[in-house]
Order: sequence, then C-alpha cells, then structure tokens
Amino acid sequence: MQLVDLNPEDPSVIEVFSEIDRLMGTLYPIASAQSLSLEELRQPNVHAIGLKNEDGIVACGAIVKQFDKSLYGEIKRLYVRPSYRGKGLSRRIMQILLHYAGEAQIPLIRLETGSKQTEAIHLYENLGFKRCECFGFYRDNPLSVFMELSLNEQ
Repeated sequence: MQLVDLNPEDPSVIEVFSEIDRLMGTLYPIASAQSLSLEELRQPNVHAIGLKNEDGIVACGAIVKQFDKSLYGEIKRLYVRPSYRGKGLSRRIMQILLHYAGEAQIPLIRLETGSKQTEAIHLYENLGFKRCECFGFYRDNPLSVFMELSLNEQ
C-alpha cells in the first residue's frame, strides 16, 4: 500500500469521497453534513492523505489548519473502505496526520464525528482525544460528538 496525497482530480479520490458521502447520507440528515469537499483539497491549509493500492484509495483522512482564537488542526474525512476495516488503517492514517501536526507545530487537534460512529469514537478516545464543546462554525447538535487532543501535553 502506498501513502499518497489526495488529488481532487484522481478518479479514485472522487470515488472514495462519493462513497463517504453516501454512507453519511444513510446515517445522518443532509443538514448535518460537515464534510471537506473535493475542491477544498486544493487549499493550502489542507493536508489530505490516502492509502492506495490496486483497488484505489482504501483509506483516507485530512487535517485542516484552522484558527479560532488560536491555531488548531481539524481532522476531516477519516474513512476506511468496508473491505479493509479491522486492519488498523484508520489508526495508521490518524498517526500520520498527528505526526504531521506535530511537525507543523499545530498545538491542538479537534474533530467532529457522528454519534452513531461508535468505532471511530473509540479510536479517537484510544488515541487520547477527549470530548469537548463545539468549536469553529459548528453548533451543538445531538448527532455530533466533538473531541480534541492537545499535542503540547504529549
């Protein structure tokens, strides 16, 4: 498996983003959608990666540099295709993104995930994330779980 930067023109990236959107559409109302768009992959504050093999992108994730009183990174689009789950790929993507954040001197990592995504929540907790208040442009929503991890304490 090869680690690649996500290119919004890559058909495999377009396909996996569509797959993520379809899954989220089955779990949550469309008004709850908070996903990173393909076009946003071009922004200089976005670092998006994937694991690619002969099946295309099989796992992906991104960190977006944000500023709300202070600098933080927001995790977006963490996803593993169903046939590749249970192999530690989401943990691997997260570790790569957290390493990038440390190198980029991003002191705080935040994320919003859905309350129905219990496996993702367990992964984040296992990585040291703690639940927090909503942040940025988000509003309190019973379908959302907000978490953060300080990289200064590690």
